[in-house]
Amino acid sequence: MAARRHWLRRNWTAIVGAVVAVLIVVAYYWSWPYVISGPGSAEPVHPRVETGHKLEEKGAFLFTTVSTRSRPNVFDLLYARLNPRMDISTQEKATGGTVNLGAYRNLLSWMRDSSEAGALMAAYGALKREIKVEEQGVIVRAFSEGTKAREHGLQEGDIITSIDGKSALKAEEFAAILAEKKPGDVVKLGGTRGGKPFEVSVPLIKMESTGKAGVGFYRDAVLKVTAPDPVKFDFNDTGGPSAGLMMTLEIVAQLTGEDLTRGYRIAGTGTIAADGSVGQIGGIQYKLMAADREKADYFLVPYVKSGNYSNWNDAQATVNRLKLKPKLVKVSSLQDALDFLRELEPKK
Repeated sequence: MAARRHWLRRNWTAIVGAVVAVLIVVAYYWSWPYVISGPGSAEPVHPRVETGHKLEEKGAFLFTTVSTRSRPNVFDLLYARLNPRMDISTQEKATGGTVNLGAYRNLLSWMRDSSEAGALMAAYGALKREIKVEEQGVIVRAFSEGTKAREHGLQEGDIITSIDGKSALKAEEFAAILAEKKPGDVVKLGGTRGGKPFEVSVPLIKMESTGKAGVGFYRDAVLKVTAPDPVKFDFNDTGGPSAGLMMTLEIVAQLTGEDLTRGYRIAGTGTIAADGSVGQIGGIQYKLMAADREKADYFLVPYVKSGNYSNWNDAQATVNRLKLKPKLVKVSSLQDALDFLRELEPKK
């Protein structure tokens, strides 16, 4: 016993060091159910959009992103806690309570694809040019209260193309098939999940809004939009719909041959609908920080009455608090943005 105590006294620093080393390794590899958000990128749209029409821009349209890190370790959390330009939220809050991170990423990927489709429809609509639009299924946006679909394997971001083996590519087909069912019936839903085939069997419930049988989720149409020009997008490393407005401006510029940047670095954000209306987005404070870092001259901000102008209010508060340099511009529609750009004096 005395020999053991002597050994411990003689080697106590090595023992403590080993314990500390083990704790550091564990802390580094142990992840936590949180998401860290902060400034992302502010990159030119021009290299990511091709229309087959050459255009030399003296300035640049910048699409902006939010940087996120899911399941961080304790060191990441500590750094984010001390950084005034970063925030920490629970994984459930950050993902809107989706089934899992995979489902959330699939939903974001569809949102990106949908924003590309919206950008094409808005741009060609503004130019009064024809474009082909086809429905290719319905996507699960979120689940409604009382649904049994979630516990039977359906996930947000799933694209449904068939019910009981029958084609359900269009919203009318989807509704028509369910109209023949009653609450309690089990239907087999088929489609794709993250690009791979999936199939689940789900019991239907009585929908409170209609009293009819339904799966119990909020859906949207999955669209394939084919332009008469060879348009290509390169946004596969991003997710979400918030680059829609900036994509649309770049498409219009290339198709008309007009340098809408006027020599300025113009950043911005906002969803885009087929009719050209601009929608609000999340994380505008981080996008403004990214735009400021990349020396943007202007920042196009969604100005939406139905959202109580929260994007605009948050943008003003962020610029004032951090003394950011980009000048804020209100946009409620594609036309608002085009009017502002065409009234700019070319940058000297």
